[in-house]
Amino acid sequence: MSGPTSSRGSGAFISSLQSSDERDAGLNEPSWGIADAAVGWLVAFFASALLGALIVAAAGFKPDDDLPLWLLALSYPPLWIGFIGAPLLVAATKGNGWVKDFRAAIRWIDVPIGLLIGVVTQIVVVPLVSAPVLWLSGQSTEDLARPARELADKAVGPGGALLFILIVGIGAPIAEELFFRGLMLRAFEKKWGKWVALGASSIWFGATHFQPLQFAALSTVGAIFGFLAIWSRRLGLAVTAHMGFNLTTVVVLLWLT
Repeated sequence: MSGPTSSRGSGAFISSLQSSDERDAGLNEPSWGIADAAVGWLVAFFASALLGALIVAAAGFKPDDDLPLWLLALSYPPLWIGFIGAPLLVAATKGNGWVKDFRAAIRWIDVPIGLLIGVVTQIVVVPLVSAPVLWLSGQSTEDLARPARELADKAVGPGGALLFILIVGIGAPIAEELFFRGLMLRAFEKKWGKWVALGASSIWFGATHFQPLQFAALSTVGAIFGFLAIWSRRLGLAVTAHMGFNLTTVVVLLWLT
């Protein structure tokens, strides 16, 4: 009995990783690609730098001031102009729409499984990957957690905490998954196949955070989310895993502060 069952299980797994051409028959081949992803990434950071500076100035602050969380929150949407705007635009003008092109779907089972994967990734995978990096660099876990802790310290009062949860726990996972596991992963996949795409998009994801100590861990996390998107053939599981990952940090930091 174990032989046929195992064979069927392996066949189902292999079938789930079939090429996009086989599974997406009937859809027009999108003309968007890596260049569109690169432009979207540049637009995201250009908009963030330009509009973020204007927002800070309009609020009466200087760039080197200790900015309150609500003001930092207003600086995130410009970044999402590229992360959300680019996928939506290229899919509408060069593809079949963002839902079909980037497999933007979710099933109810994605919520508990994704959240669990995200929590385990944060608690188990990140420390394991970060340990040799910290040892080689002579840094500590406090150095690793400093950026997130500094953001959490600004979450003063229920309003600040809620804003922190919405930005980091909900908004960022949706925007980043649509871009990195939607547009970027699929753009690399069209050019070089899913496994090169998984590695390239994960490294880009890790580098995008501009945190050298966290690069290895974040690239690994990106690879986990990317695998979930490839295996499940939809973004929902990766999005909920990303939410579970971020919310774990949010809850811990808010508890400590």
